[in-house]
Amino acid sequence: MSGQWAAISVPLRPEALDDVSLTLHRLVGASFAVETRAPSVEGAWPVTAHAYLAPGTGQAAARRELLRALEMLRIAGDGVVGAASEAFVDADGYRTRWREFHAPMAVGRRMVIVPAWLDQPPDQADRIPIFLDSAMAFGTGRHPTTQLALAALEGSLTPGDVVVDVGTGSGVLAIAAAKLGAARVYAFDRDAEAGPAATANVQRNAVADRVALTIPSTTLNVPEPAALVVANIVASVHLKLLREYASLLLPEGRLLLGGVLDARVEDVVGAARRFGFRLTSTAAADEWRLLDFTMSVALAAPPESEHVVQGSDP
Repeated sequence: MSGQWAAISVPLRPEALDDVSLTLHRLVGASFAVETRAPSVEGAWPVTAHAYLAPGTGQAAARRELLRALEMLRIAGDGVVGAASEAFVDADGYRTRWREFHAPMAVGRRMVIVPAWLDQPPDQADRIPIFLDSAMAFGTGRHPTTQLALAALEGSLTPGDVVVDVGTGSGVLAIAAAKLGAARVYAFDRDAEAGPAATANVQRNAVADRVALTIPSTTLNVPEPAALVVANIVASVHLKLLREYASLLLPEGRLLLGGVLDARVEDVVGAARRFGFRLTSTAAADEWRLLDFTMSVALAAPPESEHVVQGSDP
């Protein structure tokens, strides 16, 4: 089994999908997919979640942890979560199985996420396509936080804006910003492994002339003030980067913070006020929040220290 991906599948009822998805996201990041189908036999499971673990020295421990967590969900689920099964596939098989579970997905009012190996659906020809191959690890555009951020971009971005994307991952938000009319987008991620996927996605969407990727990056070095900063990362990192966000923005600039759980909203809002931000609106999906701020007071001095740029997955 050395060199093979571990594929762990768990059948479930739709009412258990949120709990299972949160568990999978915590343990495998974006490396899971959800298969839904109309049951052909009464009582059959209508949903199956498939999680994938990369080969390597940590795979065995990660498998045990994931299987234990899924078993706990099964025991506590009162019949809505089934028993997990496990298989091993090589890299080619992994990519093939992953792609089977992804289809075009409309987001917001104007966009559609299209897997890079498919064509834009004719019935969604009026939407802005974002062709995406996430390389299975850096953001498929399907997580609720990414969908909230994409929808917020639609309502916040004015054509000609300069935009900064912090924790770009697959590049989905940077690409969306460019396709919505941004003049220039500066996108950052600390994870070097995100670079090939983001670069390929930017190129396949024909926005390389307006999207500048800096991967890996540990600082936010932007050569001009931005009208909008979008960051879809975790709340604890937002708290560390608020000074940097403020220093990047023009007066009255917009700050979109995704990846914030309900329990952290007050922490982030309170801290943001100290840096001159006022909360203008929020959006919700499950227990995640997108916080939309306006910069009301520009910082007079550049940031005193520079902080690590995090990846895109919350």
